[in-house]
Parts: sequence; structure tokens; C-alpha cells
Amino acid sequence: MIKYAKVINNLSGLCETAEGSNIDFYKSIGMTQLDVEQSEKDNNWYLASKCPHYTPEEKAQQREADFNKQFFNTSLGYIRRSVTMADGSKKDFLSDLLLQIKAGIELGQEVNIITYKLPDFYQEITEDYMISLQEKKPVTLAFIAECLSRTALDFGF
Repeated sequence: MIKYAKVINNLSGLCETAEGSNIDFYKSIGMTQLDVEQSEKDNNWYLASKCPHYTPEEKAQQREADFNKQFFNTSLGYIRRSVTMADGSKKDFLSDLLLQIKAGIELGQEVNIITYKLPDFYQEITEDYMISLQEKKPVTLAFIAECLSRTALDFGF
């Protein structure tokens, strides 16, 4: 991206960039038009040729860490912790839904939930990609026990 900028560290390529449209002012303080990029690592601007970016491995590790904050693993598959209901509201699976699901199972009802397969973390995680990983599975008493154990682990019991 071409912006008015000034290199402030020749070794790293770190730049100070102009924000706004006062070109005469930016020229007066030594800025010129340079090809710069903003780094996702630190949000600073760099010469495009020196801009630090995450490696594919680092991106995959970050995606995996984000996934593990949002999901937990069970014998049925991965379960999203924060669930979007049909009416658009959000519920916490473990604290808001688990006991209702358990009650349904105990009353002899078949309860199906949406589970997820493990994503390829080297791939961009989009909503469409996550939908492609969904599977509906019937809840079992063993699954309920796993979720109750997960709740205890989350609270450090």
C-alpha cells in the first residue's frame, strides 16, 4: 500500500505513517510515498519488503488456540461452548443447556445436538468452513457425564 511514511528503523523497516490528507505537512516533516504494510504481529507499519508476518505454522497454532477456547472435545465430537439458538440468542452449552438436555434424555426423549469435526488449522477458519464441519448426533448419558466432568474441570474441581 502506498502511503506517506518515514522509515524510523532502517534495520527492521519500521515506519511512521501519515494519517489524513495534509500532504504538504507530511512532506515538510520528511515523509515520502512508500510501499508499506501493517503487520498483524504488532499492528505497526513497515516497509512492505520487511514487514513481519506470522508463518503458516504460527497462524495454525493461533487458530488452534482460538478453537480450543471456543470448543471442548467429547466422544460425540467437539462442542461449541457458546451456542446460537434458533431465535438468535446466545446460550452457554454447559451452564444453560446441559441440564435441560439431561432432563430430556431422562424423560426418554431423543435429543440431537450439533457437534463439530476437528478443523484443519492451516485453513482459514470461516463461518462457512465451520458449518461444513457440523454433524448432528444423538445425546447419550455417557456424553452428559463427560460434559459434567468438563464443567468440573472448568471450575478447577
